Amino acid sequence: MLFILPIVFWLIVFNISLKHHGIWRKSFMSTSIIWGVVITIISEVLSQFHLLNFLGLVTVWSSLNILLLIYQYLSSIKTAKYIRPNIETYVEVKKYLKISSFSKILLSGIFCIIFTVGLIAIIAPPNNWDSMDYHMTRVVHWIQNNSFEHYPTSYTPQLYQNPWSEFVILHFQILSGTDYCANLVQWFSMLGCTIGVSLIAQQLSADLRGQIFAAVISATIPMGILQASSTQNDYVLSFWLVCLAYYVLHSIQERARTSWTNLCLIGSSVGLAILTKGTAYFYVLPFLIWLGISEIKYLRFKVWQSGLVVGSLALCLNFPHYLRNYNLFGSPLGEPGTYKNEIFGINVLFSNILRNLALHIGTPIGLWNGIANKLIQIIHIFLGVDVNDPRITFSKTFFVPGGWSTLGFPGNENSAGNLLHLCIILFCIVIYIVTKKYKKSDYIFSYLLSVVSTFLLFCYLVKWQAWNSRLHLPFFVLLAPFVGVILSQIKKQKMALFLVSILLISSFPWVFFNKYRPIIDSHNIFQTNRIEQYFSNRPYLQEPYVGAVNFLQSKGCSNIGLSLGNDPWEYPYWEIWQDTKKQTVKMQHINVTNISAQLSNQSPYKDFIPCAIMTMETKRSKQEKSQEMIVKDTTYIRVGDFPPVGVFLPK
Repeated sequence: MLFILPIVFWLIVFNISLKHHGIWRKSFMSTSIIWGVVITIISEVLSQFHLLNFLGLVTVWSSLNILLLIYQYLSSIKTAKYIRPNIETYVEVKKYLKISSFSKILLSGIFCIIFTVGLIAIIAPPNNWDSMDYHMTRVVHWIQNNSFEHYPTSYTPQLYQNPWSEFVILHFQILSGTDYCANLVQWFSMLGCTIGVSLIAQQLSADLRGQIFAAVISATIPMGILQASSTQNDYVLSFWLVCLAYYVLHSIQERARTSWTNLCLIGSSVGLAILTKGTAYFYVLPFLIWLGISEIKYLRFKVWQSGLVVGSLALCLNFPHYLRNYNLFGSPLGEPGTYKNEIFGINVLFSNILRNLALHIGTPIGLWNGIANKLIQIIHIFLGVDVNDPRITFSKTFFVPGGWSTLGFPGNENSAGNLLHLCIILFCIVIYIVTKKYKKSDYIFSYLLSVVSTFLLFCYLVKWQAWNSRLHLPFFVLLAPFVGVILSQIKKQKMALFLVSILLISSFPWVFFNKYRPIIDSHNIFQTNRIEQYFSNRPYLQEPYVGAVNFLQSKGCSNIGLSLGNDPWEYPYWEIWQDTKKQTVKMQHINVTNISAQLSNQSPYKDFIPCAIMTMETKRSKQEKSQEMIVKDTTYIRVGDFPPVGVFLPK
């Protein structure tokens, strides 16, 4: 039950914030930012002293909760100060009780989606591909090392990838002893985005109906529904960007110099977004430019003061991770990636816009996909760009995704498109352009321009790849407030109601037919063994993994060397071992050939002597089957064969 300690902290801060603001949605946003910063500080401080363990976390969280309760008690004595906020909260709740029957149906639909996805997130284990490769694997290595220090590994993204989501998973995993809460980080972010976009819509002058429309649009994004029950981090990034967008818009609308409180919340949002995912750099820049232009009006040449506050906070939150990367890779960003475009130009930008949008227009109709694919290729002839140019294409060839998986039957969280949402977004942009009354609001235009700029930056700098659609999730979430405003103000309201109803109804297949965490299926999450669910992506690996672990347990060996090559599907090993609860295991990568190999000669990794070695011998691993291995002058011979897993013991 101690896993609730961080949750209790959030609730106490929320209660204090609610008494101060009197607006629960605004309190939700500010509380989450404060909580995110506190998680980061606790994690990094404990890591420095190698105290990332059960006792360290229980002590810190318990102490903070006690201090907050004391502060809340002392503050509650001065009740007179809180009469006004309580009245404002009452008025807001009363307003919601008077909404129309149709709006209540929409809210019920949103609740149903979020509740069901939350249920999936708890029952189903983390099992998407990236979880097995690095999201969850890095967490168990951190727990083993009691620190975030880089360690030798065959897969360096475990080290340099932005870690905030995994910070939270780590806290819950240590405090609960299981990974049942791992998927809830994304789920909470989905909830936060749904609340946040409705608040932004309100700031853009949307009425209550428009705010509900914005929430529906955000909650029904297919890629979002599929990801919200996983340990991917695109929804977490989306939430921090929603926080940033709200506080930037709020600061600009105050028509005065941004308060220090707002600057701190903006800087923290930027820092948390960057600490969550590398694509944050593209998404935060347009909003910071918008804020900077606004600040110049009031500060003139002193605008650097605001920039210093925001930049310093963002840098402080990311500095420890930057430093770890710099010490090993020589760059704060880690290893140089191959995802960046190698050539630039207007024609390249237009090419990537077309090809990225194409990821969302696929349907089960083969003829449609073929025509769209051919049309895009013809346009590229006029652009003078090869549609498959490797300098702007990460995947081998460009294609318009098709098949039922595109629409979520079953849904694939790595490549699902958002066709209906894209059509409605384009429809609303056209209405905005041709309707004069919307142009009176500079805020709507500036907000739309900022969000669209994020997509243009992405297309200009990042190569096209078949799974880019999951990286577009923040773009669709950030556009939800704009769409909510436009739909709530068009003359034909029956059309608006029809569109949001279609979005709500069409979202349920993605909720129930998630490819890797299905509710309605012969192998649904309620009837399938938890260990089996870890292998949803690669079911043929379950038997060899279980066989190899059982074999080593029968030998009484718990110091395991891992030789996985380029196929770092590691996390299931840890969970199979944890499931038996027979003995504590220690695992470390051996014979590493990448830059992290130098860590093998440093303490404590240099003292690791494996009593057995497990190897991965797949085409992806690029490791050939052998009968002997040498580690630290010790020869190990093959004693177990569980293709593609090999087991070696000392000769």
